[in-house]
Amino acid sequence: MWPSPFNAAFAGTVAVPNREIRIADCTLRDGEQQAGIVFDRVAKIRIAKALDEIGIYEIEAGTVASSQEDRDAIAEMVGLNMTAKISVLCRGLEQDIDQAHALGVWGVRLSFPISPIERRHKLKGIGDDDYLARALALAEYARSKGLYVVFSPYDTTRADLPFLRRVASEVARAGTVDRLRIVDTTGCALPAAIGFVTRQIREAAPDLPLEIHCHNDFGLACANTLASVADGADYVSSTINGLGERCGNASTEEVLLALEVLYGVRTGVDLARLTEVSTLVSALSAIPVPVNKAVVGENAFRHEAGMVVAGVLKDPFTAEAYQPGIVGQRREILLGKKSGLVSIGHKVAQLGLDVDEARFQPLLDEVKALAVKNGRALTDDEFRALAHA
Repeated sequence: MWPSPFNAAFAGTVAVPNREIRIADCTLRDGEQQAGIVFDRVAKIRIAKALDEIGIYEIEAGTVASSQEDRDAIAEMVGLNMTAKISVLCRGLEQDIDQAHALGVWGVRLSFPISPIERRHKLKGIGDDDYLARALALAEYARSKGLYVVFSPYDTTRADLPFLRRVASEVARAGTVDRLRIVDTTGCALPAAIGFVTRQIREAAPDLPLEIHCHNDFGLACANTLASVADGADYVSSTINGLGERCGNASTEEVLLALEVLYGVRTGVDLARLTEVSTLVSALSAIPVPVNKAVVGENAFRHEAGMVVAGVLKDPFTAEAYQPGIVGQRREILLGKKSGLVSIGHKVAQLGLDVDEARFQPLLDEVKALAVKNGRALTDDEFRALAHA
């Protein structure tokens, strides 16, 4: 690995020795909420097993009120006795908590909107005092059932700050909430704003564990997640391949790599299987992974431009910050319009072809011409055909 040496100056509290960051993956809940995705019971179990096998700390398995299919899948997950904790999303209703308890899950996530716009339209304009009383009552009810309680005052980043601080302080004082989830519901906050909100909540409730859950409407979900972790969040709520409502959520694999490689934090996750899990989720969700997707995309370690390839073949760190094997990928040199003579030599050697070096330039010209004609890089078989012509 060879990340920027300047990172350490801005690592925030992430760099505190022995600090543990845990992943609470919500592919099976928010990931499935992406328009058009359907995970049936079999798919949910396959994904849950894969997440457990790579060491994900907690799996947010679904919404109990969603469907009987979801409830059956959740019950089956619980019966597998996996190492990963199994939690579910509950609305602000006792009946949801009762269903969660009946399913035998470890914990519940009490989803209770806090911003003025959400409260006006989803909670009938409930006032501050009534909101707080209801939140405390829900948490106490869930705790009385023996459940781990994550309070999720969603649309946190558009909340009234004094009231948000009051809620954090009061739920911490009551002692019935085990964790508070900060939610950037519409993905509209800047990283600096996320950090500010995290610090404000931490100041109001110093001992209350915090989780960060960011949406990607402005392409900031990963950056916002890391900003919150740097300023004190202990848990990351994310999804494989960044699936989720609208533009998706913070990508589990991207956050993991940033924490491990850029911050030097150990997460307990088997990074070498990330590409494998990404491929599984892509197949089961029918959502292709973009080729240029960070960490798990097919192009993450592919190189074509001649100048880049010349450097990579001497030292991969001239163009890569970490080795592809870390995430279960492999490096690949492509031949195409931007290739140079070094690439031709490399590919000839790699494929074991008998080509005199005097032919490299004419062969390169043919490669470029065919790439332009086809509008893409060449396959190995196409290059073999040119070399043997």
